[in-house]
Amino acid sequence: MHAYPPLAQTYANLEALADAISESLESQVTIEDENHNVMAYSSHRQESDSARISTIIGRRVPDEVTAGLRKAGILQQLETSDVALRIPAMPEIGLGPRLTVCIKNHNSVLGYIWIVDTGRLIAGEAERVAEKAADIAKLYLLRQRSWGTKQRKLQDEFFWKLLTTRNGSAAQLRQEAQSISVRLPDKYWIVIHDFGAIIESSVIERIRNTVSAFSTIDAHFLMSDRNQLIGLYSHPLKTSDKGVLLSFIKGFIEHWDDASESPSVISAGCSRQYDDYGQAWRAYQEALSVLEMKKRLPYHTRDIFRYDDMGVFADLPAVIELRRSSGRQSPLLMKLREHDQEHKADLNRSLSVYLSCNTSLKEAASILHVHVNTLTYRLNRIAEITGLNLRNTNTMVSIYLDLLVEEHEYINQIFSRGE
Repeated sequence: MHAYPPLAQTYANLEALADAISESLESQVTIEDENHNVMAYSSHRQESDSARISTIIGRRVPDEVTAGLRKAGILQQLETSDVALRIPAMPEIGLGPRLTVCIKNHNSVLGYIWIVDTGRLIAGEAERVAEKAADIAKLYLLRQRSWGTKQRKLQDEFFWKLLTTRNGSAAQLRQEAQSISVRLPDKYWIVIHDFGAIIESSVIERIRNTVSAFSTIDAHFLMSDRNQLIGLYSHPLKTSDKGVLLSFIKGFIEHWDDASESPSVISAGCSRQYDDYGQAWRAYQEALSVLEMKKRLPYHTRDIFRYDDMGVFADLPAVIELRRSSGRQSPLLMKLREHDQEHKADLNRSLSVYLSCNTSLKEAASILHVHVNTLTYRLNRIAEITGLNLRNTNTMVSIYLDLLVEEHEYINQIFSRGE
């Protein structure tokens, strides 16, 4: 004879199952999916601790609770165990004692059942109920995963079509989105986060959960392409406030890196804001061009994430291609290279740093480890050798472009050494 009432073989839904477990064990129950999103929880009994309250309110286990469980090795134990386990209280993350079991299909984790342990759960018998509940929950989670996978595939295919169809019909694209139950916002940005390494499928859901934690931005599509996370975002208040978007881009990088997730985010690029979905391909190319320029000139673009803020860097690829096809080289830089080589001088490097520091003598001198007067003397020598006036805006812009086109690798070496 069992100490607890047995569970039925099936239930109308996971909420009914959670209530049945709660009735049987006279304790609070939460059922989560593999990404710690709340799928169901028992609908009565007074809440026990802050971890459960936060989980139910947010419909997801708080990141600090998940991180604490992972750090303590508890989640790893659950995921490799075929039986229910008793978890001691962890007051540092607001978690009281739990009886928990991992819901699995063979070796694939589908979710978890968490039961508050009030100290009255009978050893062996309560575990039997939890393990039976996991077998029942598995069928519901498998069904949901199958539907979710199919829907996600349809959305990914449509998103990729958006990004690669040049000058498509905006009306037709909206109609197609509606046919797969996707709501397109009135205005949008394309943002790409570069992870520096291939994003494994097992990481994608953690990324989605991290993004969803930002209430200031809405993510309508998220898709990985090798090492890049590509997303279509909008502001929930339908504003064009670019500061909110920039805050999200930086916040995601910081949050992901602080959580010690792998791989790390190394860069990000964002398009201008659009309202025409026939131009989504252009927005995608803008985000890619930001990333490309950040890779080419990391120091100069270290604070640039949006295409709107690219300035002259947005046109640099076209200038580079023009120079490459014409074979033209800057006569000024040729003079400086020859002078430096003949006299073992450092004028080319001094000019590169000076212009890269927005003509700030103090900042440039600090990077070069020389006195401001020394740098001033070098700049005067450059003017004498080349015959150009470095205070002339047109001259400075022209020289700066020449440096970025012809000397970008040398400039990157200077700043990567922290000189």
